[in-house]
Amino acid sequence: MVAALTEPAAMTWIMGRIAALLSPYYEKDIPQGIRSLDAEDWAEALRDKPEWAITAAVRWWKSDANKDRRKRPLEGDIMARVRVEMDAVLAARIVLAKPAVADQPDDAPRCSPETAAERRKVAEDALRGFGARLAQ
Repeated sequence: MVAALTEPAAMTWIMGRIAALLSPYYEKDIPQGIRSLDAEDWAEALRDKPEWAITAAVRWWKSDANKDRRKRPLEGDIMARVRVEMDAVLAARIVLAKPAVADQPDDAPRCSPETAAERRKVAEDALRGFGARLAQ
């Protein structure tokens, strides 16, 4: 599941998504060469990011939850939000990289049942959020 959630978006899709995001902000007098350089910067910033995270970040930027939504976004603005969107996936990757309980020595410290229940709830909440994002 982590591999599927971190699959990079196609570059043509990324460029189309960014063009749609920026279209209300384009000025008529900017030479095409400058726009091409700007597009290269966007492509570099979002190169390895998944489609669902970019979509969520763009939708957040344009939403009422973003007080700066009337300003033209920069690559760093969208990248910062992509990182927020991907936090749970990256946390899952870290957890999955740890050895399983069966692989740990018998004297390894174990968490309390209360801590285990709390961790389970956090994981379930995070995964529930992914289901909502992926359904969009």
